[in-house]
Amino acid sequence: MTFGDQNRQASGGRGAKAFAAALLGLGLLLGSCAHAHDQAGHIHEEPLQPPWQGATGWPDRIVVTLPKSPQTSFAVTWRTDSTVTETYAELVEARDDARFDLGAKRWPAQTEALDLQSANASGKVYKIKDNPGLPAAHFHSVVFDSLKPDTLYAYRVKGADAQWSEWLQTRTAAEVGPISFLYLGDAQNALRSHWARVIRAGFQQAPKADFILHAGDLINRASRDLEWAEWFDAVGFIHGMIPAVPLAGNHEYEWLGLTAPEEDRFLSIHWRPQFTLPEEPELDEDLQEVVYDLRYSEDVHFFILSTQNTKIEAQAAWLDKELAKSDARWKILAMHHPIFSSGEDRDSPERRAALLPIIKKRGVDLVLQGHDHTYARGATSQTPERIAFKADGGDLETMFVNSVSGPKQYPFRDNGWSDYASDGVKLVRKGANTQFFQVITIDEGVLSYEAWTATGKLYDDFVMAKGPGGEKTITRGATSTMDERLFSNTGAYEKP
Repeated sequence: MTFGDQNRQASGGRGAKAFAAALLGLGLLLGSCAHAHDQAGHIHEEPLQPPWQGATGWPDRIVVTLPKSPQTSFAVTWRTDSTVTETYAELVEARDDARFDLGAKRWPAQTEALDLQSANASGKVYKIKDNPGLPAAHFHSVVFDSLKPDTLYAYRVKGADAQWSEWLQTRTAAEVGPISFLYLGDAQNALRSHWARVIRAGFQQAPKADFILHAGDLINRASRDLEWAEWFDAVGFIHGMIPAVPLAGNHEYEWLGLTAPEEDRFLSIHWRPQFTLPEEPELDEDLQEVVYDLRYSEDVHFFILSTQNTKIEAQAAWLDKELAKSDARWKILAMHHPIFSSGEDRDSPERRAALLPIIKKRGVDLVLQGHDHTYARGATSQTPERIAFKADGGDLETMFVNSVSGPKQYPFRDNGWSDYASDGVKLVRKGANTQFFQVITIDEGVLSYEAWTATGKLYDDFVMAKGPGGEKTITRGATSTMDERLFSNTGAYEKP
């Protein structure tokens, strides 16, 4: 039947009303689509409040995170509307039985109200302008502890009355043995429309990853609830099963205008209610749950910094002390602002001066970063005049990576890393106008790294081996067949 036939058939009575309603619906649909792209292909924000944003009595935004002892515990956080003031979760060791849930135990949840209209930071009250008219929501959290290492558990969380989530499964960390994880740089923009494919491609590539590390700028505007809604919608069920290890970037801190001093920025009102992360009692309140360490296994120790926070010296002192205490074979540092910048006019000399000497002194193996919306990988060597990555000697010191997973991309800085020659760093691989995710695997004395594009092409890789005396060498690398990707040789680009 042609459109004209439909029009003639609908020309009278109930058919005319139905046809008019259909045209109205089509118009509304087309109008809403205009929020996503215009004729020039620019990426735009979604409508103010899509149906998947608002909180209800049903639990949503479910995310697993890791406490201090991931071998024997994990945390789950979820959201409901403000009518749910007291709730709980259930946990059982996963089995192959159809009724695996029989015998599940209840765990009471802590509940925290989140006012989406204002924030109280450092004794000041700030109005949140990005959430007009949105009501308060409640976030609930449970830390499941006294668990068995390397064991698969099933859990579900409760909202109002009998409104439960599905049963989800997650595994506690093993005390020894290989681990693998995903690492993603800035997501930040067009989260639901353009970033979703990257996190999901990473899940396809490494479905049994132990966790996913997000190197800051998960969203663009720190306390805008719509963007957090997009982030969780893009992730879907993934972080209900694979734990998130998030770190705060500059866009997780509330921007108060160009005239406001840096110290007046405050952490997103969503961060602590929605992520249950390790605390460091010796650090100031504003560093809690953004600066922490995670001993994931006997072999691997992670250290997380918040480089937008102005207390860099305090973080440096904490990092130095914690690294000195660690006896892990592999030490990995994650932070948002790169030690060696790969974007134009984005260098951070103060952060480099505070942190690079500690990285070198304490023998950090790998530094994972974001912020510059480009891709860069390179290393320092113990003797700067020598070329790093020689396979016949232990001259490799620390590997540095900057990456980006979202669609917002910047040109690579013109002079590469030549400004940093005095630090003995060599740039090995760079990229731009490309979304990446990374898969990292550690098995005893071997660390394997792969950087993948969203379409499943291997862009960069290396294998680092560490000997019994701590000497590090690159045993394989540059097996990708992809040419270097820069703005000069890739497709058209429009800033999202």
